[in-house]
Amino acid sequence: MRRTLSVPLAGLMLALVAAPALAQPPTTPVPGPRDPNQPPASAPNGPQSLAHAVGDAGTGLSVVRLGPQGVPTNTILPGLSEQLPKQSVTEFGLGLASAQVNTEAFLSTERVVTQASPFGFAVGGRSPQSPGTLVQTAIPDNPQPANGGLPIPETPLGKLRLLNGSVHARWDEKLGPCVSPLATAKTSLAGLEVLSALPAEVPLPSKSLISIPDTFEANSQVRLVDLPGSKNKAVESTSTMRAVSVELAGGIKIDVASPPTLTATATGDEKTSKITYTAPVLKVSQNGKELGTLDAAHPALDVPLLLDLVVVRLQVAGLNEKKASFSGNGFSGFQLGATARMLDVQLLPTDKLKLPNLPTALAQISLGEQIVRAAAPQGGVVCATAQPPQTQEPGGPAAPPKKAPPLAYTNAAYQSVPLFWTGTGLLLAGVVIFAALPVRGRSRAKSPEVSEP
Repeated sequence: MRRTLSVPLAGLMLALVAAPALAQPPTTPVPGPRDPNQPPASAPNGPQSLAHAVGDAGTGLSVVRLGPQGVPTNTILPGLSEQLPKQSVTEFGLGLASAQVNTEAFLSTERVVTQASPFGFAVGGRSPQSPGTLVQTAIPDNPQPANGGLPIPETPLGKLRLLNGSVHARWDEKLGPCVSPLATAKTSLAGLEVLSALPAEVPLPSKSLISIPDTFEANSQVRLVDLPGSKNKAVESTSTMRAVSVELAGGIKIDVASPPTLTATATGDEKTSKITYTAPVLKVSQNGKELGTLDAAHPALDVPLLLDLVVVRLQVAGLNEKKASFSGNGFSGFQLGATARMLDVQLLPTDKLKLPNLPTALAQISLGEQIVRAAAPQGGVVCATAQPPQTQEPGGPAAPPKKAPPLAYTNAAYQSVPLFWTGTGLLLAGVVIFAALPVRGRSRAKSPEVSEP
């Protein structure tokens, strides 16, 4: 009985201490006025960029999912949870790099956001902001990137030997996002071990399921590129990986012959916008014996570790695309996005059990998680500046300054001074009137006569 419950209990204990990777930081929502006729909170001042661009790219070195597709997705709309794919019970990501550009952000510091995070986690699809993150934002512009080492988390799900990050966020004062480089983020590590503290009851030849002895690098970038046949620009979001080899439990070795690259290019038109994906090419061997090649044509391979009960399933690609037109914020265009993974390692897949309502596996480790999204207005991004209105003709006299409108009364403090002087005036008037009226009903005292001696 103890051996039968050991594996589910181990997964449950890991789910309690673990936690989504590639979670992009949400931008501040635009506060709406209570009165629809109320003017906006602020108005632009001075020359404004005409460029409208939205794009983000996220890359994770490693993502661990416990109980993948095990819980429904929570939504505020009734009936929508059944239509959306299920979430993992718990997710934990290591070495995350994200680059985000949003010219429509309400806060100026959220126009360009780049982050390099040591880890990220989520439980049931809900994720807080992870500490120890290297962040650079624009506005204002940052001529130089920010570099530094990231704190290495201590977790039973993974061990990192050396983790570095680099982020760079740019912004032009006149042209806005029309600057190069625009948004870049990178994380790199010199070694990684995933699921290095499995319970002894899990029948694996070693205590570490995945080990990466060499350099492993994730790079996310958002930039504006030339639009063929136009002076405008297109939004390009790119996620790239760089790896040499991966070692798995049971003597399995995976050599990365060709790393993956995922790119989303938005031109504002559905016909010219595209998703470009270079699938990885992985050479799989076990104890020196070649087992096969993983690529777009052969995306899956099962490697048994203990008879047919304990199986490691290897998968590549897994490309998912989404495209849609949009309209809002004063302009319309086209947006698209995609997700992909360089390598999925599933421990104990459950498809052979033929039981309902089970997760797809006890645990799923993804190496090289990639997400890209891009959106551009119709006709592309306009790299120009709106000129402020002229207040005088060239060479002519200066226009007279406009009289400032009166300030709005917001509380009773504005009425205190007028009330004070009004009360003081009424009091003085009352004193004068009282003194001027004749005296009635009052006896006058007679002064004593003074006799002369």
